[in-house]
Amino acid sequence: MDLDLFNSELCLAADAPIRLLSARGVRIRCTSGVVWLTIAGEAGDIFLAAGDSYLVRSRGLALLEAIGGGRVRFEKASLPVSAFFITLLKGCWRRICYFPATGGEAHVTPLA
Repeated sequence: MDLDLFNSELCLAADAPIRLLSARGVRIRCTSGVVWLTIAGEAGDIFLAAGDSYLVRSRGLALLEAIGGGRVRFEKASLPVSAFFITLLKGCWRRICYFPATGGEAHVTPLA
């Protein structure tokens, strides 16, 4: 089953785990019941009750299962302000390197 991990809500049954292969950057919000989440590469397991949420930071396989029954919503996490400004500055730097204001030839500086 393919899930839209940025704009969907899912009803989970007990003892029926689902695999999330590409969940990095997704916020999992429990909307009812209790759910259990374990992610390869992240220490410990996460238990979410209704109203709780968790941002997946790892690229590892994630397993999500309800305890008894539950619902979750997948939301696209917004970039932290620092990451937003770093991305913005990199874009500006690329424009400066490729389109100099002097009208001369472009000098390309490799980005790290």
